[in-house]
Amino acid sequence: MTSDFLAPGRLWLLLAIPLLAVAYVVVLRWRRVAQVRFTQVDLLDEIAPHRPGWRRHLVALLQLAGLAIGLVAIARPVDRTTERERSQGRILVLFDVSLSMMATDVEPDRFTAAQEAARDFVDEVDPDVEVGLISFSGVVNVDVSPTLDRGEMDRGVDNLELAESTAIGDALTAATRLLVRGADDPEGSDDPADDESTDETDGPAPGVIVLLSDGETTVGRATAEGADNAVEAGVPVFTIAFGTEDGTIADPVTGEIVPVPVRPADLADVAERTGGAAFEAETGRELADAYDEIRDSLGETLGEPTETITELTWRWALASIAVLATAWLLALWWLRGMV
Repeated sequence: MTSDFLAPGRLWLLLAIPLLAVAYVVVLRWRRVAQVRFTQVDLLDEIAPHRPGWRRHLVALLQLAGLAIGLVAIARPVDRTTERERSQGRILVLFDVSLSMMATDVEPDRFTAAQEAARDFVDEVDPDVEVGLISFSGVVNVDVSPTLDRGEMDRGVDNLELAESTAIGDALTAATRLLVRGADDPEGSDDPADDESTDETDGPAPGVIVLLSDGETTVGRATAEGADNAVEAGVPVFTIAFGTEDGTIADPVTGEIVPVPVRPADLADVAERTGGAAFEAETGRELADAYDEIRDSLGETLGEPTETITELTWRWALASIAVLATAWLLALWWLRGMV
């Protein structure tokens, strides 16, 4: 929330306040000189035995304050707030936790570098945008439902664990269902299996998907089928193919060295078909840069925040009246019979 004025040029009128203060001091000095010149000092004490002293100054100060507040009021102060509609402010991060992410072709390894970059990305997303986390290997898990709590997201990323197989198509379908249902019913269930519908929605996208993977689908729905579901629901998908052609892992059962080269082609196709963008990253730094580019492009996809202007003129005018009324009442009470 920011404060502003609809007519800021009128604030120049506030320069009258110090001029009036100077005039007040000049008048006081003139009155003091006039009193000294009064030859009948004893008669003056009899006529006005009590001087107003500091009370007169306080009344004058309140009058100047009330006038200043009134001048601010005519500049029409406002509060400006920006907020994004709930359906326009959701990002789901799809995180590949298949065993191929153990590859050390990226320092210290693909999985650790991806976790760090994902945390940095989430921390930089606009605070009014909900972010959720879905991990996938052979199965799909909603680790963190869309939330504004960045700490919960960090914990979700920290708790990710690797497992066998890669189900990109299933992950895309589950994420799309979660976004669509969240836009239709923000308080609904978090289980994407509760609703098999991915019907096309009217208006802005229910959210966006950021998909990080180093491989290709090995189980479940085909990647293209998951992309079709996202297209039908109007959900753009930003993809990051992470890793190099030289990646290898040790088979956890046999110990055999297995090549796990990155497979960017299917991911690029998903991004193109859904209206997102595709990125390739071979290092942790490149991955962070890809996330930065995605974040910069999310504004158009999520929709521009709506600005709300609340005019506060009446509050300042009321405060001015209250201060001036207080000064008037004090003058009536304190300054009666005084000179």
